[in-house]
Amino acid sequence: MLLLPRSIACIIIAVVSPSPCVNGFEVTSNPFQNVNRREALGSAAVALSTLISQPLTASAAEVDNTNNVKSESVGFRAYSVIPDASASLSPEIMAIEKSSLLKEVAGIGNKGGGALWLGEHHNSIKDHDLQTDLIKAIYLQRQLVGTETPPAMAIGLEQVQIQFQSALDDYIQGKISLQEMKSQVQWDKRWIWPFDGYAPIFETAKELQIPLIALNVNSEDLAEVERAGLPGLPQDRLKQYIKDPQGFAAFAQQREFRDYVNYVIAPSYDMHERMGLLKTTISGLQLEENMSFRNFFSGRILWDESMASHAHSWVVDNPGGLLIGLVGADHVKFRDGIPGRFARMASNGMTCTSVMLNPTLIDTRPSGTVGNVADAASSQYPDRITLQLRYLKDGVDVQNPEERRSPESTAGVLPLADYIVIS
Repeated sequence: MLLLPRSIACIIIAVVSPSPCVNGFEVTSNPFQNVNRREALGSAAVALSTLISQPLTASAAEVDNTNNVKSESVGFRAYSVIPDASASLSPEIMAIEKSSLLKEVAGIGNKGGGALWLGEHHNSIKDHDLQTDLIKAIYLQRQLVGTETPPAMAIGLEQVQIQFQSALDDYIQGKISLQEMKSQVQWDKRWIWPFDGYAPIFETAKELQIPLIALNVNSEDLAEVERAGLPGLPQDRLKQYIKDPQGFAAFAQQREFRDYVNYVIAPSYDMHERMGLLKTTISGLQLEENMSFRNFFSGRILWDESMASHAHSWVVDNPGGLLIGLVGADHVKFRDGIPGRFARMASNGMTCTSVMLNPTLIDTRPSGTVGNVADAASSQYPDRITLQLRYLKDGVDVQNPEERRSPESTAGVLPLADYIVIS
């Protein structure tokens, strides 16, 4: 029986609350008044460059076999993240060979298939070039499995809402051009980051006939949740995104998820509040009051659940298939955004692998806390970033510093990701 939306919301509200505001940058005036929140976030990426890892810039053939696919070595450094939940709490990164990484993430020999999540900076050409190269390299790896029909592969897109899946299909099938696809998915309205940065990825997908899969929540539905919480979305529409309601509710009750929320989501809410971005929904609907944390949080987890569930559905429909998800780093880091949700749904040997692309200190700390730290926006210091998030046992008095810091209070850790890749 489907759990009612209001029941889900009540469970979530009962176990999650926002953390105190974190220290960080302060906006003394509001330059974003009366603009769409997506546009405001894009403007913020330019105006508040300490919050992002790369400047907002943009750069801007069809074959039926792999002979024309470039096979030169992909230029990057790769590290495996080794978490540590022992008393010493000393996580490490270990350099690994490119070939080892590609073999691991390509999922060769895994009959259950799975998902590979590439955590990007939406405004980074460097990240998108790396994604393109990784997709090509993984495709070639999977072509060499020695079977008559190589296992299926797809590219999942946070950037496109599920209502526009047909436009992605038409583009891959050659029925419409790249620019027509851009227009039909309403890119400029619904995803403010430069299209040119993603164009090589889309062209590669068409060249290699790799399906593109829309993962994101429709803006109209997300706006309803931001306005009225999960109960504000009719049940038939909610079911498009939450296909496992009992698992969805149980996930929110986990002890580690509460600490994840306080470290990742609550500081993001605080940052939005300081920037004056909580008076409008994602679709531009004006609110009488600031969006509540409950509604902000509900929108965020619906976003993550949608991406995980649609990726999972594709893998179920394509046994042995690999979906490569191109999503924001914030949805990948510390597991409990998308990867933990996909892993919760996974069965029959499905794998779930997470990769952070060019991560920085800013990416791994709560929003707004390290903007003034030297080189915080550089990805060239992987030894400086936060590699895991410690969570506490139930019953620990978090107001007692001695008890909070005691090794005996540790229940476990959430690793930043399985791998870090730096280009």
